[in-house]
Amino acid sequence: MASLLRRTLLLSPLAAALGTAAAEPRLLRVCANAALGPPEGDATPYLMMRRVQELLPQLRFQFSPLPWARCLQEAGQGRFDAVLSASHTHERALHLRYPLSPQGEPDEHKRLFQIGYALLRRKGTAVQWDGQTFSGTGPRAGESLGAERGYSVVQFARERGAHVEERNNITALLDSLRLQRVQGALLNQEHAAQLLSEAQWARNFELGGPALATRPYFLPFNATLAEREPALAQTVWDAIEKVRRSPAFAQEFSLGLSSGQRRDLKP
Repeated sequence: MASLLRRTLLLSPLAAALGTAAAEPRLLRVCANAALGPPEGDATPYLMMRRVQELLPQLRFQFSPLPWARCLQEAGQGRFDAVLSASHTHERALHLRYPLSPQGEPDEHKRLFQIGYALLRRKGTAVQWDGQTFSGTGPRAGESLGAERGYSVVQFARERGAHVEERNNITALLDSLRLQRVQGALLNQEHAAQLLSEAQWARNFELGGPALATRPYFLPFNATLAEREPALAQTVWDAIEKVRRSPAFAQEFSLGLSSGQRRDLKP
């Protein structure tokens, strides 16, 4: 009975937003970075949203994997209702709406999770991140770092001394790294750890310093939808917080990760 009451309370704002209980769930179109893999895979954002879906049966999340820059662009133009796993930047906030605190800042209580980037470099190269600045990069061919186009870490790295070349997708980025067209790549920590768990990558590549640009990741909504139906967006953000705070989720998604690579799942 208590569990049913909690779910009823959670869904009340959503019921008000939808007006009446619809026979079919309300469809929410969500684009995601194609680098996460297929929606039915085991990437953390998808695993988390499956649990959010269980809390919100009146909604149905439809995920479309796209190159990251295209996902952000099309969501901003209204072709999608929300974006899966996006950090906050002022540029993105022009067209997307994030959960905000009473002070008007991104509300980290409503985050999906918190994770940083890693510098994955070829062994023997000079490029390094010391926690403050980059060294060993240059503008000549093969001296730069690579990053996927549209990633917020690009500007972060450039402001701290790195020469960064952007690639349209993760496949092109990893190809550039393997072919020595860049000497290092900026990837999220989880992806870097997954690559280094494979023998063929571990033989030739390594981390080039500590995590960088650690920040919270959210499910921001298209501005038009969020401003027209604020209760709908708030209900989804509340459900995300509820899932992230659950002990079962924290235990499940911290298994198998070293302390240096563990995702931040703290309440």
